[in-house]
Amino acid sequence: MSAASTKPISEMVRAGWTVEHYSAALGSYGLIEHCFHLTRSNGRKIVTVRSKIMGTGVDVTELEI
Repeated sequence: MSAASTKPISEMVRAGWTVEHYSAALGSYGLIEHCFHLTRSNGRKIVTVRSKIMGTGVDVTELEI
């Protein structure tokens, strides 16, 4: 995934990942965080997406589970 991507989940779905679950919550600094549970074959990951605090774009955090 490109570090400058503005559509990280779309890129992952095109790469074969499936969105199993989605949630949104108010995170630190008062920003909405979008959390996705993605699966592909035997792989699973949690991806958190939120707007950057400074500048434009999004911060993406991936956690393999």
